[in-house]
Amino acid sequence: MKNIEKPFYKTSMMIWKTLLLAVGFWGLLDGAGIIKGQYTPNFPHMFTNVSNLFAWGYFALALLSLIRHRKESEWKTFAPTAKYTATISLLVTMIIGHVMLSGALVQDGHIVWHLIVLHYVVPVMSLLDWLFFDKKGLMPAWGPFAWLSLVLGYLAFTMIAVSIFGVYMGGGTTADLTDYPYTFLDPAIVGVSGVASFCGAMVVLFVILGYVLYGIDHWLGRRRHKNGSASRD
Repeated sequence: MKNIEKPFYKTSMMIWKTLLLAVGFWGLLDGAGIIKGQYTPNFPHMFTNVSNLFAWGYFALALLSLIRHRKESEWKTFAPTAKYTATISLLVTMIIGHVMLSGALVQDGHIVWHLIVLHYVVPVMSLLDWLFFDKKGLMPAWGPFAWLSLVLGYLAFTMIAVSIFGVYMGGGTTADLTDYPYTFLDPAIVGVSGVASFCGAMVVLFVILGYVLYGIDHWLGRRRHKNGSASRD
């Protein structure tokens, strides 16, 4: 984006990140049951909430960094690996939620607004934050593999905690079916091969989305550079 260093764009970045944090904070509080005064114990077990918590923490730190350096002439993306890890994780959350969990968006005839916020609004706002405010053409080729870190950590922690240490991580619609957050992670239900297939599919989806983002990033970077060169001529 042209003139991203100008005060107008820094102000826009701060406003956008503040809105994202406010919307995400409400979604997390409502999803955890805190707004209704009844905490949901399985809240931290679901990847939707893990990815949104990670993203909220990232954008909070990014906003603080932006405020701290608001007088500097140039703004660089704060902790880019963490940002793109959050962005890709949120996009996968949106895709998986839309394909597999869309029926849960309406319960007892009422829209579950925190699911809308955490599955759609926050992921789209995060993607737009990258599209509008990040300098393009800087993503590394190895990035999509580094951005796997959150989902790989989540899957490893979940499988070890439940299968080895017997930690109960079920709840929600799966409360009577499995000790895992999702039935497709339970070898007793889908088999070891089923769990391996799902985890493999998640990795492939993350890498594909990562390289789609990488390709768009570098295409926009080349386009910006070309337009900048043309304007100087």
